[in-house]
Amino acid sequence: LMLLGASFGQSLTVEAVGPTAAATADRIVALLSGEAAGAPPAAPIRPAVEAAAPAATPAPVTLLEPGEAIDFEGVAASPGLATGVSVRVVAEELTVEEVGHGVESEAAALQYALQQTAVVIEASIAQSAERSAQQADILRAHLAFVRDPDLEQAAGALIREGKSAAFAWKTTIDRQVAALRKLGNPVLAERATDLEDIRRRVLLVLLGRAQHRLELAPGSILFADDLLPSQFADLDVAHLAGICLAGGGPTSHVAILAASKGIPAVVAAGAVASRVPDGQPVVLDAENGRVRINPPASEFTAMREAAEHRRSRAVAHRAAAHDECRTADGTRIEVVANLGGPADVAVAVENGAEGCGLLRSEFLFLDRTAAPSEDEQFAQYQAVATGLAGRPLIVRTLDAGADKDVPYVGLPEEENPALGLRGVRTSLWRPELLRAQVRAILRVEPIGQARILLPMVATLQDLRDVRAIVGEEEKALGRTTPIEVGIMIEVPSAALIAERLAAEADFFSVGTNDLTQYALAMDRVNPRLARQLDAFHPAVLKLIAVACEGAAVHGRWVGVCGSLASFPSAAPLLVGLGVRELSVTPGAIADVKAVVRTLDVTQCQTVAREALRLESGAAVRRLVAEHWPEA
Repeated sequence: LMLLGASFGQSLTVEAVGPTAAATADRIVALLSGEAAGAPPAAPIRPAVEAAAPAATPAPVTLLEPGEAIDFEGVAASPGLATGVSVRVVAEELTVEEVGHGVESEAAALQYALQQTAVVIEASIAQSAERSAQQADILRAHLAFVRDPDLEQAAGALIREGKSAAFAWKTTIDRQVAALRKLGNPVLAERATDLEDIRRRVLLVLLGRAQHRLELAPGSILFADDLLPSQFADLDVAHLAGICLAGGGPTSHVAILAASKGIPAVVAAGAVASRVPDGQPVVLDAENGRVRINPPASEFTAMREAAEHRRSRAVAHRAAAHDECRTADGTRIEVVANLGGPADVAVAVENGAEGCGLLRSEFLFLDRTAAPSEDEQFAQYQAVATGLAGRPLIVRTLDAGADKDVPYVGLPEEENPALGLRGVRTSLWRPELLRAQVRAILRVEPIGQARILLPMVATLQDLRDVRAIVGEEEKALGRTTPIEVGIMIEVPSAALIAERLAAEADFFSVGTNDLTQYALAMDRVNPRLARQLDAFHPAVLKLIAVACEGAAVHGRWVGVCGSLASFPSAAPLLVGLGVRELSVTPGAIADVKAVVRTLDVTQCQTVAREALRLESGAAVRRLVAEHWPEA
């Protein structure tokens, strides 16, 4: 399916032959779209790439001269500042014999290797499930590749031609990887790295080799073309100071894992990152995507001291993370967590979360063939509420559409899905899904802990339509205490009519990721635009300011649940603009609270007004750094 190159919402033609053809085609259609079979066939979409040849052997890399000073930039994937010594990681070339030693022997060897790899991944999933929901999800994707019958059958066909199991598996994966990368889709290109990881795991079993563990000295900063998720999982993160990759992207699995561990990472830095030799002093500024090799000794010392100071501060911040958060002049600012499901609750509470400002309910709807029932949803929402132990819980209703594919919803083909049926528009288009979700949230106990948050509200009518459904379901359940219903400010129109919306919404939560995308007209999943897609841009801040002003007219509070809230340096601006709740990643809670406690609201307001008059996000960052160098 990935190799078809089909984008979200496109029509596909399913063809089948044989005595069970009709039933088989119907089942495939149901799996892909959730719609009833029998619709008129669409024009066929040819595979974008035929079977591709294995990738060519890369040319030798010419390393920089030891001691050579050089600066370059990439894309910030996991924020932070690190100093250390370069460690060059070169992908190990696994040599395989082409000719096999008998079809039965090679087929059995492949079966054994796939089974053993699956066993190891399953064990890793079990170990990761409680510590890192993200790592467990990535491992489940890898397990699906190992169990993919198409990959096994393609390798089996080569074995029957007389090839060895190792050659057959390597060739099969190489073809898939090359085909994915030729599609021109940056997200699918990043998934090719997962296939390469599985190729390596299975080949190691076939060749009777153990996975090489990279031994790191304290302060190691890795440089590589790319890093496989399994390689990252094997690293001693206590000795890992940072990562710089020539390739990769901000949504790659290694980037996600680095962020989850608090490891500063810069990706998509280009070929120069592959040319850095071992043992060079490095300053890695993953806040701004900058890397310096062999900087002047005085600068390296200063940056090392700054990084050490940050680490020392982080320890102190964590010690105070569970205290209530107020500014220096006494203004209450709630610092809560963004959650992706029940598995994230314990980590968030441990890090000092004062509640959940955004529960992404998509975790219940994605990667399945039918919508979750009301009872299934209620059980999950109640588990989160119970884990929060009375702290507030804000559940965002299904945010389907655009980059979140929920096939059984049956969304129509659209020229531009990001501007089509998504968020609350999808929920109102399929009201039976919305009603089931609303009922599940209304049942959460204790009454009053859970609130409803509506994504992608663009008009007052959007809010009124959902309000009507919520009211009907409250009446049907016999609930006499109305539930609070808020809206996300992520569409510029919502910010511009915030005063009217605040008259009927109970609260606002600003989604800076989409608000930035729509304000700057830049696709937020396009890595080529990552450096320009800046939530610190004065235009984005102006929309937040307008939303806060409109909310204040009716006494409504405003939170921010987008990624901007997780940057401690953004806290002074957001507080100055009128934001009173920050919903952040669990790992950022302690640092954000620490910055908020140093703030004077009047000063924040003055600096925020000045920021709105600047010309760029970079200028805004410089302004903040002048006033709050520790942020």
